[in-house]
Formats: sequence, C-alpha cells, structure tokens
Amino acid sequence: ARPGSGRGTAAVRMDAAAAAAFAADVSIEAWAGRWRVVRLPEDAVSRARVEVSPSDVSWEAFTETVTIARSPESPGIGLVLIEAGEADGLGLVLIEGVAPGSNAAALSVGTFLPGDVIAAAGTPGGPSFSTEGITYDATVGVLSSLDPMAPVVLTLKRLRPRPFITVRLEFPQAEGRDDESVTLYSGMNLRRVMLGSGINLNDPLARRFDAGIGTGDCGGEGCCCTCAVDVLKGVEVLSAQGAQERQMLAKFPRWRLACKTSVVNLVASGEMVVRVSPRGFDGFYGKDERDANGKLQYRGL
Repeated sequence: ARPGSGRGTAAVRMDAAAAAAFAADVSIEAWAGRWRVVRLPEDAVSRARVEVSPSDVSWEAFTETVTIARSPESPGIGLVLIEAGEADGLGLVLIEGVAPGSNAAALSVGTFLPGDVIAAAGTPGGPSFSTEGITYDATVGVLSSLDPMAPVVLTLKRLRPRPFITVRLEFPQAEGRDDESVTLYSGMNLRRVMLGSGINLNDPLARRFDAGIGTGDCGGEGCCCTCAVDVLKGVEVLSAQGAQERQMLAKFPRWRLACKTSVVNLVASGEMVVRVSPRGFDGFYGKDERDANGKLQYRGL
C-alpha cells in the first residue's frame, strides 16, 4: 500500500498514554507526510547514509530502543508494517499497528505507535542492522534474518510536536504600526527569523560599537547595535550573552542583539514579547537629549 501524505501540528509534549491516543487519532497517511527520506553525503564525521527525518520544522524525531521477547513456541514479532512510499531504491516503511496476541502486543500500550519508523534491528549482543530508509521487502528481509530464538532489539524513530515560542513584536508609537508575531523553534536565530518575515532591524538611532561614531548595519556581526531589541517577556529561553554583547548593552539589561540571540532553552511552547527599535519608543530619551548632529531626540510619554 502507498498512502498519500498529510500534515498537522501540535504544541505540547505528551506522556506515553497521551501519545498513544494522539497517534491512534491520526491517519497513517498523515504520519507518512510528516517523514521524509534523504540521502546524506559523506562529511567529516559520518559516512554517506540514508536518513528518515521530519519533513516539517514543527516536528522533531527521537529514538526509542525496544526489546521484544520470543520463544520457540512463539518466534514471531507481530508488527504490522506498511510501505508509505518507494523511489530510487529508497523506501518509507511505517509501523501501522501490532497483531493481537503477538509478542509485540505483549508490551505496554504506547510501546509501538502508528507512524513509528524502524531505524535498526538486531539481537542482544549481536550486530544491529540499519533499516532506515530501505524498502518494505528489504525491511522484512532484515527482520527475517534475525535468530528466531533470540529477542529482537529494535531502534524506533518517533515524531513528537516540536515546542515553539510565539514572539509578539511591538513597534515604536511613531510608526503607527500594529503588533506582529513570528514563530521560533529551538536553535533559530531571532534576527534571521525577523528579517525573513519582513521586519526591518536597522535602527536609525543606533550607533556603531566598533567604530565609535556613525550608524550602519554590520550585517549580523554583533558590532553595530542596530538590531538591538528589548525583551519584555521570555528572556529565559534565549541563548546567553557573549562578553561583547554584555559590554555593548550594559546600560540596558533587558536588551539583546537579535543577531547574537537564539532560542536554546525551549522545553514547552510559550510566548515572548519584544520591542523592535527600542530607542524609538516614547520616553526613551530625556527632554534635552540630542544626537551627534544636535537633533533633539525626545518624543515624550
């Protein structure tokens, strides 16, 4: 069978019982659409390989190791597999369920979920054979080659919703602009996401830190201060400041350089509130403060 594909999102991590209920409520076609099979070239740390990974940034994959006991009287495994796709010698084989009364069914609920991928198979103390990205026939061949009297050790790949942070962006009052929102997942850089969403971060009131005079965008090198933002809520999920950023923003403890700021400590979805171009907000400058050209900067409250 070759089901179609589908996509969906969620925003929480789930325990085994909730995950089992959630997985059972989603079609196998939808799970198939959330995976992709890719060939990865050799690099400095890994050989060329095939990998099954999430097809969408809103999902993340993790692995579980499961041992299925077998006996001479019951040498079977009991997993129901489905081929969700095959092309160019690669395949996407998913677990659809477990056979009633089988060795796999004897394990606790949630051990195997619809949409799981068998990434590797072996026996205790023996070699483990990769089954990631191979065809249905090749997968069955690997499982059938294992000693039927020995337990089966399976490495499963499973998807779970990836937590995200919704960043509400506030703009200076003088711009007359409504708040906007962007979404960041763990590892994403604040400046890149904002620029990709059309948010201008070149604060015309900022002074270059490296030159000491003048303005101008340094291109994300962390030395011009034009992308500084004021984090009103959610700072705890952001990467730590480096020494130069701390020095540049010493007078403003809530401020961050967006170019040097990423989401790193995200364990659950939430909200962040950020002021863009914080120097432009009413009340930032005192009544008598002027720029280098003598222009009065005060905007009032």
